[in-house]
Amino acid sequence: MVVDDVFKLFGRVDGEIILEYFFNLDKISIYLNRNRVLEQNEEKKILEIYEKYQDNYPLQYILGEWNFYGRNFYVEEGVLIPRFETEILVEKILKLNSNIKDILEIGVGTGIVSLTLALENINLNIVGVDISKKAIELANKNKKRYNIRNCSFVESDLYSNLDRELKYDLIVSNPPYIDNKDMKKLDRKLDYEPQNALYGGEDGLYFYKKIIEGSINFLKENSYIAFEIGYNQAEDISKELKKYKFTDIKIYKDYNNFDRCIIARR
Repeated sequence: MVVDDVFKLFGRVDGEIILEYFFNLDKISIYLNRNRVLEQNEEKKILEIYEKYQDNYPLQYILGEWNFYGRNFYVEEGVLIPRFETEILVEKILKLNSNIKDILEIGVGTGIVSLTLALENINLNIVGVDISKKAIELANKNKKRYNIRNCSFVESDLYSNLDRELKYDLIVSNPPYIDNKDMKKLDRKLDYEPQNALYGGEDGLYFYKKIIEGSINFLKENSYIAFEIGYNQAEDISKELKKYKFTDIKIYKDYNNFDRCIIARR
């Protein structure tokens, strides 16, 4: 097997990622050595990876880490894989009112949203919660990787384990939002990800409603709430926000022109 055969197995993009990650090759070296014969241990590693890859096992879990907002974060089976589109949510939050200091994230997963915000703005103070003990452990592992001091994580079912005396300038969440209909059509690769991090109830809105309802007890005056949303949920979530007196509701699209984020002020 030569280097070029890796692309035949995995395609150009994933093939590049695998060669860079496992064999410490940069892109120039890869293409200058496409006909290099792989050593026996290298070929064995490629075939082991391919066996999992063929079975739709996510590349992110194979690698054990994934890039988000220009940084690599650990990922592990049992915790939702970071998506590139979530970077839009982070970008919009970073451009909000400069008076924002205290942030609460609900459903941290790997911790990438809280940790990226903490790294991008050291003046922020961020608390992140997740019902999953494994997610909290992984978020803390990523926190340690970057020696982050302005962010902490708490195991909690939504607001249940939070100090009710503390108030926040912004609550952010990328909650489970896939409804019954779309759950039945998911890509097979998603079978390996935790289903409770994907399924948002019959209409996909269960967690939005819970988070919005509870937010009024944890937000300061003139504060914000920010969500990543499903492609068809903007109207329903806007109605729910208005029900709880949120205003200045703004909807942002992703790179495929689908509704992706919603931010409102209260």
